[in-house]
Amino acid sequence: MDTKIKNLLEILNKEVSPALGCTGPTSVSLAAAKAYDVIGGEIEKIHVLMDRDTYKNSISVGIPGTSHKGLDVAASLGAIAGNAKKGLEVLAGVTPSKEKDALDKIKEGKVIVDVAWNRTGMNLFIDATVYTNKGYGRAIIYGTHTNIVYLESNNKIIKGSIDAAEDSSYKLDAPISNYEINDFINFAKLIDINELGIVKKAIELNFALANAGLANKAGSGFGVGWGTFDQNNVVYKARTYVAAAGDARMCGENLPAMSCASSGNVGITSSVPVKVFGDFYEYSNDKIIRAVALSFLVTIFAKCHIGRLSPVCACSIAASLGVAAGCGFLCDLENIQIEHAISNIIGAIGGTLCDGAKNGCAIKLSTSIGVAIENVMLVKSGAYINNDEGLVGENANESLALLGKIAREGMVSADIKMCEEIIKRNKLRR
Repeated sequence: MDTKIKNLLEILNKEVSPALGCTGPTSVSLAAAKAYDVIGGEIEKIHVLMDRDTYKNSISVGIPGTSHKGLDVAASLGAIAGNAKKGLEVLAGVTPSKEKDALDKIKEGKVIVDVAWNRTGMNLFIDATVYTNKGYGRAIIYGTHTNIVYLESNNKIIKGSIDAAEDSSYKLDAPISNYEINDFINFAKLIDINELGIVKKAIELNFALANAGLANKAGSGFGVGWGTFDQNNVVYKARTYVAAAGDARMCGENLPAMSCASSGNVGITSSVPVKVFGDFYEYSNDKIIRAVALSFLVTIFAKCHIGRLSPVCACSIAASLGVAAGCGFLCDLENIQIEHAISNIIGAIGGTLCDGAKNGCAIKLSTSIGVAIENVMLVKSGAYINNDEGLVGENANESLALLGKIAREGMVSADIKMCEEIIKRNKLRR
């Protein structure tokens, strides 16, 4: 296997993985579960300190297997019932009795979740400490939702160093940053289809969520709402299924999503519309799988630029760029045309804000993928933004690099203000 193809396959397999529930609160559950694992005993108190963006992204989503929302629920369930070995499926198998125990701890005032407002960087940070009759256990997750960089038990360091979670600006140093859009297109063309098992599984899991969302009129019912529009229009059909999957996930449906770049919603958004588009136009299953693989890689690349945590909505921007690439691939667009479609989207909706995970994400992500599909069609007709107009550069890589720089460096103060206001409002209304 060619070295470049091999490296990209490794990135794909690492960045695409199952997640039960929204990855923000799930990562809090994981940190709490890991903190408990290193101490054991009867739980007395749980304390979590975390970055503002993960907090903002987690306060309005359902916790899977329960009828509740909230980071205190996520932390308490993680410590009491979580299985840290399952990673982002840490809450799989939570029972009603364990849910009651977790809620009782909250009612007793034994679960505290605070924001680390002193941290001004835009890196994920979750510091969980679980106190028991045996002492305390501590776990720190940093950078990505499963990256446990520090473990401590009763003043004994078990793993890593606190310095590994220092407050710093986001660094553009992920392995995928060494590649360009053309590399991902070539990967999709050349990779052995038998190597894309994770992509097949992603389609299966994310469509199960979509079907559940439609059957149960989950969340705010955006999937069902889009379903009342003309389903002979591919844009409306794609919006129906992706919104339904988002509805199901955001309300806490007890089904896993296949996440992409640490986000279940991003995994849903970058896969479901491409599959709908491929089926609508009767492309072969193998070609659809290759197109979804391309969508995932472009999405991972885009998230690398805008940041794992970002003031810019990853579903609206990163995943919609992936959808444009995947649908363009299915239509046999030239590489330069796929790049034009990507740049069109950056020029059209590049500034969409991430105001936290919630039921309303379903309308945001479904609106954005419609823009993606429409721009594939526009480019196919010869309509695209000229080079060096606004955010659009000489090529898609340059357009995305500029958007990423603005998101990472230019919007930090806006991000802090947005988090402050949303968190303050929600606390006042609890």
